[in-house]
Amino acid sequence: MKEINVKETMHEMLLRQMGANVVCFIGKQCFVKFNIEGYEISYAYNINAKEKYFLQRVKPYPMIAGVFEDLKDVVEMIEIDLEQFKNVIKSGKFEKFLELNKKILETARNLEDLFFYYIVDEKMFDDIDHCIERVRDRIKNSATEDKRVYFKKDPETL
Repeated sequence: MKEINVKETMHEMLLRQMGANVVCFIGKQCFVKFNIEGYEISYAYNINAKEKYFLQRVKPYPMIAGVFEDLKDVVEMIEIDLEQFKNVIKSGKFEKFLELNKKILETARNLEDLFFYYIVDEKMFDDIDHCIERVRDRIKNSATEDKRVYFKKDPETL
């Protein structure tokens, strides 16, 4: 135990030297794993510095699920998320959905590498922004009420 504490203290010191404000507390972090028709759906949640529950989906792709007041809300969010995954798995289009998500995540990483490692001119900013807006518009225009399949919760971004 002491070895872990020393290593943690050293890391905290290094982060502070880098200019960080480091707050450490003994808390609860939980990993939750489900197997839905052969697919792992997993989550992690912990109590944040504001004493609220921070929930994120870990698999099949990472996604912040939100910040919640209590565990009841965390469980409810996971339940809804699982229902939605079951629906998309039943649709037969889950693999295509996962591939698109993988490409989007890789593209976000490509974008970060581009801007962190290279000088990028204004035209590139505008071109990328235009492409992203076209994709977003296409997604929003596809979300018509007559095609909706889940009603327990409204979409958060459409």
